[in-house]
Amino acid sequence: MFSSLLTAAILCVGLQVVNVAAQSAAAYCDSTSGICYQGYTDPTINVTIGIILPPLSTGTAPNRTEFIAEIIAPASFGWTGLSVGGTMAESLLFTVWPYNSEVIFGPRWTAGYVQPTPYSGPIITMLKDTKLNSTHIKASFRCQNCTTWEGGSLGSGDLSGFQLIAYVANDDTPVIDPSNVASNFTEHDQMNFFGLDLSTAHSADYDTYWGAQLEYQQCGGTGWTGSTICGYGLTCVYNSAYYSQCLVE
Repeated sequence: MFSSLLTAAILCVGLQVVNVAAQSAAAYCDSTSGICYQGYTDPTINVTIGIILPPLSTGTAPNRTEFIAEIIAPASFGWTGLSVGGTMAESLLFTVWPYNSEVIFGPRWTAGYVQPTPYSGPIITMLKDTKLNSTHIKASFRCQNCTTWEGGSLGSGDLSGFQLIAYVANDDTPVIDPSNVASNFTEHDQMNFFGLDLSTAHSADYDTYWGAQLEYQQCGGTGWTGSTICGYGLTCVYNSAYYSQCLVE
């Protein structure tokens, strides 16, 4: 399971400042999906974590409560985990592992240092570049209702602030029942952190990353084979049998 070492490391403030300064998120673009993330690749265990958020709202409109993320890890690992809150307890957690040719992925939560259980708050959409091959497993996902969770929030409620990101893995022990997303698993034997400046993690291209059309783009009509989904704040407006486009609601 996720370890109390997550919190223990954070409590060692002096040491943690050094670690975070040495391991900070950087911009990169995924060569398969074209999504440009803020994230970190661990050179020791070959795990990559990337996160990107929608643009910050202007005026009095509330910020959107979602992000897109990816977890890439060796396919040989028993399981890999992500904590977007940087701790084990009262943080939004994600686990991923392989099962035959499938990627088994889901959100979890725990109030203490016990086995995290499936968490029903987030709305997860797996993106098309999620895959499992002979060397790596990749979970690429849109997570709605995910910037706040029971007991915490991204950036402590400031989506332009700072967030410590933690990731863990068990590099040799499979989960108890790999076919079941709710399976129990043994404690991790790998763990690390990096610091994320959330102010750098907002992208104007966010909606196109998960397959939505932007304002004035086509979203329907006879013969149309592209996306019929419009981005945030837009709706697909019928113009004729041959053309519909995304317009502000």
